[in-house]
Amino acid sequence: MYDFFETYFINPVLNLSGYNWINSITYAIILIIAIFLLYKFLKYLNITIDGKFALSLLPYIFLGSILRVLRDANFFTSPVFVSPLIYILIFLITLPLLLFSLFLEKRTKIPYQNYFFSFGFILSGIFFTQIKFVNFIAAAQILSLDLLIFVLIFSLGNLTKLTKSLWNKFAIFSQLFDASSTFVSLQFWGYSEQHVLPNLIFDFFGNWSFFLVKFIVVLFLLYFADSSIKNKNFKNWLKLVVMILGLALGTRDLLRISALV
Repeated sequence: MYDFFETYFINPVLNLSGYNWINSITYAIILIIAIFLLYKFLKYLNITIDGKFALSLLPYIFLGSILRVLRDANFFTSPVFVSPLIYILIFLITLPLLLFSLFLEKRTKIPYQNYFFSFGFILSGIFFTQIKFVNFIAAAQILSLDLLIFVLIFSLGNLTKLTKSLWNKFAIFSQLFDASSTFVSLQFWGYSEQHVLPNLIFDFFGNWSFFLVKFIVVLFLLYFADSSIKNKNFKNWLKLVVMILGLALGTRDLLRISALV
């Protein structure tokens, strides 16, 4: 049993070898459970999942990506900065600061989002300065592609009911942002993909197909959320999770290729 656990779970983290089918499926199940448990906890705290909350959470998404890139650059060497442990680390940083922000709101009557965003911004800013950027061409390639995607989504999004919502537009953009970072990294700069399913897709259809697959999957998830979930708070939470996953992975790839690590 230990050999099995070591082969499929411990070694991929220690050796930075990425994912396999066993740990991918396991982590996916854990993620689904965590999504529901976290929502229950946020509901217990009487937190409304709205634009203000989503914006205040942004620095912590970027913090996770920044710390992961610093591990790629050997600024950190601990496996705690490697997926999936880094998600636990970010949670352990985010939760106390969220609770402290809620406490400060009660004492000062200033919205907790102001405190929460500020704490995350300072933290991510401190570590961001430790990244040494050298590859501005790759960064320009990704950001130019992202700008085009952003313009298309926000100019054509109102043509269909599914993509009219601002939440839906940002959910789509976040996933295509990840796709663009992955595409440029693989297509032009010789990087490799660590996730099992995307590699399978690339082998069969090429790197460009990631855009199409991401777009179809996120549209399906948004359709399911809008047509099947009546609770607005829970609906927004699921969409926020989609944004978090896209932004976290896309930012990590953007920063990594910009630092050539």
